[in-house]
Amino acid sequence: MKYLLCGSCSHANPLKSEYLTFCDQCGKKLPDTFSDWRKIHPMGSFPEYQQTVGVSIKEKKPGRTASWVKKQLQPANKGKVIIFFTLVVALLATAGTLFGKRAVFTLLYAKVPKSYLYSSWQTATIGRQALEISTPVKLWIHDQPMDPETAKVTEYAKSYRNEEGGGIRITVNMYSYFENVANTLDNAREDNRVAMEQDDLSDIHAKAVPVLVSGIQGQLEEGNYLYQGAIRLAFRHLVVVKGANRWEIRIQYRDDDPIGPQVAQRVLKSVKIK
Repeated sequence: MKYLLCGSCSHANPLKSEYLTFCDQCGKKLPDTFSDWRKIHPMGSFPEYQQTVGVSIKEKKPGRTASWVKKQLQPANKGKVIIFFTLVVALLATAGTLFGKRAVFTLLYAKVPKSYLYSSWQTATIGRQALEISTPVKLWIHDQPMDPETAKVTEYAKSYRNEEGGGIRITVNMYSYFENVANTLDNAREDNRVAMEQDDLSDIHAKAVPVLVSGIQGQLEEGNYLYQGAIRLAFRHLVVVKGANRWEIRIQYRDDDPIGPQVAQRVLKSVKIK
């Protein structure tokens, strides 16, 4: 089959008649019509015109995959296709439940880079009740709304945290409570436990030891927990209390990370209350 291409829309018009003048697609006059061609070749025939002016267009043969899919979608095979895809979906769902969640969290919680142990750290003094801390990552303001009960007893609150990534999460919280509010290390530990349970943490293992920070009584809690039933994270939670003021430093990293504890220890040793 020979075709005459339209000069306006490039549509291929089947060259079946010597009277083909306008494009079937856009309706515009075609170039090199038979009548125009005969003016230059008065003795030429239509078959000669077809061979000289017309173009051949090869029809694309469907690939093997397309042919197979088309064959499978025939009415006789639809039942087999439905069963096949039902099994595939079931297998993917099962695999996702068993392995997907753990794989996702493993990617999200990368291990701490070893370079943190040798690179220069940033030292910052932050908060109204000033706290000095050195970290391998920059801390940004990360204030969060408090629940109504906590807001009633809190005069001032400020929170800082590093951005996602880097294998470690460092959070600094500072609070000032009203004078009639009990603010002790035991209160702080209980508040931390409630917060952890609300964050979908389970199988929590921890121990607490007393510490001194800038001559002020504090408490360091260390342990690990299962996060959303998928990945085990280690944590260190330092809390220091003086009068109505409370300072908290929370650090978390993967429990199987050997660099995480070293970085966390260096961060905690840098903390000073001004």
